[in-house]
Amino acid sequence: MKLFLFSIFSILMLNCSDIKKDNQSEKYLDFFYFKGNKLFPFRLNCKSIRSEMFRDDVKYKKIEDREYIKRFIKEYEKLKTEKKQNEIDVRMQIIFHNGKITDTICMGSHFGIKINGVKKNDSKSFLNLIQEKMYESEK
Repeated sequence: MKLFLFSIFSILMLNCSDIKKDNQSEKYLDFFYFKGNKLFPFRLNCKSIRSEMFRDDVKYKKIEDREYIKRFIKEYEKLKTEKKQNEIDVRMQIIFHNGKITDTICMGSHFGIKINGVKKNDSKSFLNLIQEKMYESEK
């Protein structure tokens, strides 16, 4: 009987660890961005875009396309930290769920990238990749 219970317990533990591994390897993106060209008389920070004040102006899109995420990661890993750290005028926010890690990417509509509060050098190819996915349904 003890052997039987031990066997069942072992099988359950193996199954639970497999489920945990699958959840950790799940990668997807949450996009939050303004509809159209919104102009404001002040600069927005990363927290502003999902505030209650802009609830009706912000669009949301969840991206789970594996091929797109591979392209995203390739461009994402090329981003280098900028020497001069200053604020940007945020127009979009991307939450990158990368298994155990979640990164917050804030971007302006034409320039300015911050990842987890650290300013990165501008990347036209990264910006184009983001905008391609955000506006694909509007083409």
